[in-house]
Amino acid sequence: MRRTGFLSFAAAPLLAFAPMAEPAQAQAQALTVTEPTAGSVHSSGASMFVTWNNPTGQKLDMWLVRGDAHRVVQLASRLTAAPRSETSTVLPNVPDGNGYAIELVSRDGGERGLSPSFSVG
Repeated sequence: MRRTGFLSFAAAPLLAFAPMAEPAQAQAQALTVTEPTAGSVHSSGASMFVTWNNPTGQKLDMWLVRGDAHRVVQLASRLTAAPRSETSTVLPNVPDGNGYAIELVSRDGGERGLSPSFSVG
């Protein structure tokens, strides 16, 4: 006959409710804008290239922002829900200066990503 200690019986129910570690791939990733790059300079009225990673599975809206994410103008609506994508957009006529960025927002508003800051001039 095999003897089992009291702690073995007491710990078993607790282990059933212990959180399990998730694989690194399953951890949530952020919506990220990878282009335009930090410090780049773009001209008003000219095309600019925007690339991003979208783990949300939702379509995105794209905004031009300045400063503390003050939205200047919406550049696109309902961009693809693909995990990685790109588009070309025309930068509208805005004042020259620093501190502009591209903001991508999931359609439900739950996720948001900002590009690095760039200049218009």
